[in-house]
Amino acid sequence: MGDNIYMNYKEKFKLWKEIIAIAHGKINIAGGNVLQHEIFLEIKNSGKHDEVYEDYRIPLVGNGKRKYHKVDILIVDKDTVIAINSKGKSFNSTDTEDAKLNDVKLFTKSIQKAFPNKKVVYQFLKDEYGTKKISLYEYFEKKGVPVYNTEKYLTEHYNIDFDALEKRRQKECVRMVDEAIEDEDVVDLKALYAAAR
Repeated sequence: MGDNIYMNYKEKFKLWKEIIAIAHGKINIAGGNVLQHEIFLEIKNSGKHDEVYEDYRIPLVGNGKRKYHKVDILIVDKDTVIAINSKGKSFNSTDTEDAKLNDVKLFTKSIQKAFPNKKVVYQFLKDEYGTKKISLYEYFEKKGVPVYNTEKYLTEHYNIDFDALEKRRQKECVRMVDEAIEDEDVVDLKALYAAAR
């Protein structure tokens, strides 16, 4: 943005728009991917399962436009397959609850076709679930789709130090933001951090 400390409102608006776009992309959006990867690593490294995959691609049954579903974390054991859909804190959806439930049914049916001799469970891990009302996930539970609070589930099933996992996620998100801001040359990061109160 140059050395000029006197910016008009248009320049300030553009600056904040750039900073917020980068922060939102790296903290909120990419942060969910970082969290998913950390969860995957913890489950895989637990040694409790035969096979654990991340971003596992499943061909969808039926004649819809969409041909594949990517399962965030897929756990394959002798008799069961657990498909985990990992959701962060944010929530945005324009689909109805019934449309989302139909998606879950299609995904489950497709996974069952890929693993015909195993019991298939499609479940959600939702950050902060149970601490506030989230109607879609409450609807899923009423319809028999398991939904778990991410932290509780990982602590109870895998004895994970969730604070340490969250710290790793936050550190990686900050690294990505810093890198993106430096690459875009949006603002002097050292000056920004020095000016923070």
